[in-house]
Amino acid sequence: MSEATPASEVRFPAGFVFGAATSAYQIEGAWNEAGKGRSIWDTFSQTPGNVWNDIPGDVAVDHYHRWAEDIALMKEIGLDSYRFSLSWSRLLPDGTGRVNEAGVEFYSRLIDGLLEAGISPSITLYHWDLPQALQDKGGWANRDIVDWFAEYAALVFERFGDRVPRWVTINEPIALWVGYGLGIFAPGIADERVGKQAMHNAMLAHGRAVEAFRESSAIGEIGIVLDIWARHPATDSQADRDLALRDEDDGFRFFLDELFTGRPSGRIVERLTASGIMPELLPVDERIVQAPIDFLGLNVYSRVVVSAEDYNPRWWEAAGSHPGGNYLTNGMEFYPRALTDAVTMVKEDYGVTLPLFITENGISLPGDEVVDGAVHDPERIEYLAGFLAEAGRAVAAGADIRGFYVWSLLDNYEWSASLSERYGLVHVDHSTQARTMKDSARWYADVIRNRRVAER
Repeated sequence: MSEATPASEVRFPAGFVFGAATSAYQIEGAWNEAGKGRSIWDTFSQTPGNVWNDIPGDVAVDHYHRWAEDIALMKEIGLDSYRFSLSWSRLLPDGTGRVNEAGVEFYSRLIDGLLEAGISPSITLYHWDLPQALQDKGGWANRDIVDWFAEYAALVFERFGDRVPRWVTINEPIALWVGYGLGIFAPGIADERVGKQAMHNAMLAHGRAVEAFRESSAIGEIGIVLDIWARHPATDSQADRDLALRDEDDGFRFFLDELFTGRPSGRIVERLTASGIMPELLPVDERIVQAPIDFLGLNVYSRVVVSAEDYNPRWWEAAGSHPGGNYLTNGMEFYPRALTDAVTMVKEDYGVTLPLFITENGISLPGDEVVDGAVHDPERIEYLAGFLAEAGRAVAAGADIRGFYVWSLLDNYEWSASLSERYGLVHVDHSTQARTMKDSARWYADVIRNRRVAER
């Protein structure tokens, strides 16, 4: 921080990337238009009892038809970059083989529109919407997914690789545990052994996609995005400390271990083997999962305080009642230090010296309503300001954080929560699809324009 900078402000260096993020299934809609194949989320959300109020993501927020309007909103906010995902089944309706050229043309128009608006596209290959045709063959639990994903990645790099400077292979592979181990997400399988195998297969697929990127003529850089919710023991008891470490092993250390050491830690292997849910690992896997990446994306929202005496393995269902404090109106703890904790952890525990991006950070608020043409969301502004200031201080202290993406650009379709949650900088009326900039969007525009954030 320079001497001229007031103590109440945190400034960001030139080149720091301010962005917003979405995912294909959560915004596109047009679930069966123009040759798109069915995805596991189409099937899951259309099945009664799986999602809030049985509202499927068939329309989501209609980005497929409103992408130009949404780019205009991004430009008005002043985003440096827009992080979004591709629908695998829109490009390859059967998951492999036949290419849907209408899908290719849609994403090509979107990429070109972003570039024309001066917004850098950052593309995620996989954000949870596997083609149903591949799920019918076992999906992520079938090791053949590694070859299927490599084929898909090669197609994407061939068609779009000349215009996209930053790529993510997989967003939050822990979602595979939620979908295959717990059954809460698509495809709705609750089998712990299957869930762990899906997690490992995802890391293999990631590695093969990185190899496909290196073999292609695509420009730019490639990485992966992990969801980091640090577990803090409620007390210094051995039981609480062991529980915190175990939860981190299951939540994100499994993936960090594979990325940076080639296999799960001995501690994880011992426990999963004893439980009979250890995934199959082949000798070649160690090389594949460690394919060198160019950056690491961290999705950081808060921490989880765990207590062995009062433990809820589904902590997200106990928001506002688990140990901790400083709760927001949505029940989540406001803990900006979680960002620095995540950055420090990957450096100290895994020796990571790669550039880092905060690829998601945001908050769902229950009271986001349009009143007299405006949406007042001061709590979102306070939340984002806290985490952005934390990121800026970490950069000033030497952390190699290159950018920050707000989740999310729009009030989108929030998976099993359907349309019940609102994370967007932009309000969406789900009955008309009308977009309204929230106060937080205008605040973020000011942050981007001035490259600084006032601490709150």
